[in-house]
Amino acid sequence: MKKRFSQYSLWLSLLGIVIGVGQYFTSIYSSNILYIGVIVYLTGFTCGVIAFGKNERGLMKYFSLTSFVLIPLLLMLGMLFFAMNFGES
Repeated sequence: MKKRFSQYSLWLSLLGIVIGVGQYFTSIYSSNILYIGVIVYLTGFTCGVIAFGKNERGLMKYFSLTSFVLIPLLLMLGMLFFAMNFGES
């Protein structure tokens, strides 16, 4: 039970990402489901911060912390590339 928050961090972050990405690949779109996915993902991030603060062993705690930085970065770069392609005539 030493890695409890690390495991919660990993699984909740993955579940939140799957819910969020799944909204774009299914025909059923609901902002409530997307909201639940964001809340689950942020809960996983919070567990990662707690695991990092408690100095839990293992690398699982780093998944939610790095994904919290990488996902907005990828979204920003995707929008930048879209704007660059849209601006060319």
